[in-house]
Amino acid sequence: MITTAEFKKHIAKSFGQEMRQYGFKGTGFEYFQNTEDFLIAIYISPGTWGGNCTAGFAIHPKQIDKHYDGKRDLEKLKIYQYEFKMGLTDYERGERWDYADEETDNLATLTKIIKLIKEKVFPVIELFKKSPNILELFEVSEMDKFHYNWTKKTGVTISTTDLRFAWAMTLVFEQKNIVKANEFAKWGLSNLTDSDNNWFGKKDFDRVLT
Repeated sequence: MITTAEFKKHIAKSFGQEMRQYGFKGTGFEYFQNTEDFLIAIYISPGTWGGNCTAGFAIHPKQIDKHYDGKRDLEKLKIYQYEFKMGLTDYERGERWDYADEETDNLATLTKIIKLIKEKVFPVIELFKKSPNILELFEVSEMDKFHYNWTKKTGVTISTTDLRFAWAMTLVFEQKNIVKANEFAKWGLSNLTDSDNNWFGKKDFDRVLT
């Protein structure tokens, strides 16, 4: 069984050539795009114990420049710090691909990954880029079945909680649509449990509503 480093060597050049055709910059397993409102990343993620990989994408609204530990420099943000991390399927955990010993087999795997990126990722990215974008169209009334409604709209799963999403929406719309920000802040406060009283996002809910 080859290592992750060997797998990367087999596919990196072809992956990079493909991603650059669509305006992404990067190296290895990670490629990035920067728009007026969002940071966008598409990546291949090696398995924890090697031998296989998954793929995913992440989008970060530029209005969110803080976290529990203070301000964040968006120019240095790591993919794991992006607010909205999504898979390439409509089911959790998504698809996983095994490494092969032969380069031709690994390039065939890359072809499958790229096909899925084109079918699943690019359409969702367009939902963020269009006007009105997907966040502007997502209503607080959809929060009670948040994950179901998100996947229904996008065709992919999102790795966040409904409460965390409400916090993100509060910050995204605080400056450009205070009515919408208030709606999500109210939803967030009404869905806090006793164990959430010290959660960092509560302060933002309270602040926006005062």
